[in-house]
Amino acid sequence: MSDIIEHLMRLGMSEYEAKAYIATVVLGEGTIKEISDESKVPRSRAYDVMERLLEKSFVEVGNTNPRCYRANDPAEVFGHLIEDMEKARDEVVKGLEEIGSTAEKRNNPIWTILGEWAIDHKVLEMIESARREVVIISIHNDYLKRYAKNLAAASEKRSVTVVILEGTGDLIGLLGKARLLCVNKGKFSPPEPFISNAMETSDKRLEYDVEMIMVCDREVSVILSKEMSGHRAIISSGTVVDYFINRMMDMTIMEARECD
Repeated sequence: MSDIIEHLMRLGMSEYEAKAYIATVVLGEGTIKEISDESKVPRSRAYDVMERLLEKSFVEVGNTNPRCYRANDPAEVFGHLIEDMEKARDEVVKGLEEIGSTAEKRNNPIWTILGEWAIDHKVLEMIESARREVVIISIHNDYLKRYAKNLAAASEKRSVTVVILEGTGDLIGLLGKARLLCVNKGKFSPPEPFISNAMETSDKRLEYDVEMIMVCDREVSVILSKEMSGHRAIISSGTVVDYFINRMMDMTIMEARECD
């Protein structure tokens, strides 16, 4: 039930609207009192909530006393809602692209990305746009497994090298033609001072756990980390961070061996 409430809220309902709508579906039809009792929405708020659902076409109301509400067919209602959202999305994207096409682009060599969706989008974009090679060191393999299909596809067209720590999982066969190497954890030394510098905020240092480092064409690097507040990616291009990450990559590959 909580998952449905969460999804309804993502589609624009308030928590009370989501609970009241679900209660109406459960009841088939019901009065304000019945819907309030079923949904645990306070009676003092239930009328306004149901009237908003009525305005949005999620429910219909009978000409009775007391008023009785009935849920409209969920498939039909949400089908129309998604159509409207897709039209709005297309118009928003078109408008923003037109506005953004004239914006001044600044050459900032280091960018921070937060949130799994945004991180995934950027990493996959980097993998697909790499011209010559992709090199990855994976400390924890959650990200690596998530991008395995994309790396396998990339390995058909360009060099892909993946280094994992010994004993962290069986990835043989998941990465296509990518070269899969294993390294002893004791021989892996990430360039902590330079990573720390990239992760530094204006007034404090973040507590983080580096999960994966990727370099594309020896030009652009990304450091993926897990923090108390979630996930973070640091994208760097043409900085001292990239230089030391490339050196670390080369040294780690020299110490690594083909995975059995």
